[in-house]
Amino acid sequence: MPQPLSHKLATPTTALPLRVLVAALRRLFRVELSAMVALSALAGTLFSGARLGAATLVATLATGLLAAGCSALNQWQEQDLDSRMQRTSRRPLPQGLLTPATALWLCLPTIGGGILLLGLLPGWRPLLIGLLAVIWYNGIYTPLKRRTAFAAIPGAVCGALPPLIGWTAAGGQLSDPRILLLAGTLFVWQIPHTWLLYCRYREDLERSGLPNPLRTCSTRLLLRINHSWLMSLGVSYLLFPLFGYIAQPLLAAAFVTGILLLGGAMLKTARDADQIESAHRAFHLVNLSMALLLTTLILDRLFQ
Repeated sequence: MPQPLSHKLATPTTALPLRVLVAALRRLFRVELSAMVALSALAGTLFSGARLGAATLVATLATGLLAAGCSALNQWQEQDLDSRMQRTSRRPLPQGLLTPATALWLCLPTIGGGILLLGLLPGWRPLLIGLLAVIWYNGIYTPLKRRTAFAAIPGAVCGALPPLIGWTAAGGQLSDPRILLLAGTLFVWQIPHTWLLYCRYREDLERSGLPNPLRTCSTRLLLRINHSWLMSLGVSYLLFPLFGYIAQPLLAAAFVTGILLLGGAMLKTARDADQIESAHRAFHLVNLSMALLLTTLILDRLFQ
């Protein structure tokens, strides 16, 4: 007979089998997403012209730790919401694999470790941007989701900050058009990424009780607005080879080809994204496009 949730919540973390504990920590820290955030910081560092070195690795690791810690803190903040939605119900707090106190105690040293590493870098800008990222994500965006259906727009600032950490860690100036383009592209990417997720999990969104953009405007209108964001994202991508920010011709050609193919697929599937399966495909294509950009920028710098 399954044990009641209250019993699970009382189970100490150390009593969990190792495989279950590792899986719970992976979901708590959202390791895959945190790795992509760290990748964007690495891209920002190398995009400045810096080479792989101690500062690059420290900035990348610090950003990954901040992303992981902020994810854990977010799950502690939203444990009531996560338990209502099918998409998040398998996270460790709703499942009772970790107690809220354990999640909180795990997130604090993780965030602290990221801040400490940023403090070891030369200059004050990486540390300041790292602190801003934590405050913006957990102190502004997370509470704002309970107040407005369009919190994703100010929340997109969170996606633009990691490359700024890497860029400033390498000594780059924030007024440089290259980093403004990279950070701006990540900002634009966050909007269709989030809204397609809403379309895919619309029933979950209803169950959560959060303000819902699909209530504020029709699905068709939201998708039309989303198409504009997708077109803006495609233009942002193409500015990188257009202005010579991807120096190697073969990489630039491969990148343009990949973006055009992905863009066509995104627009085709997004037209009927009111269908759950189409929204699922479009969501993954949007994510794939950003992974392609970051990988191209990193490879372009590594093989120069």
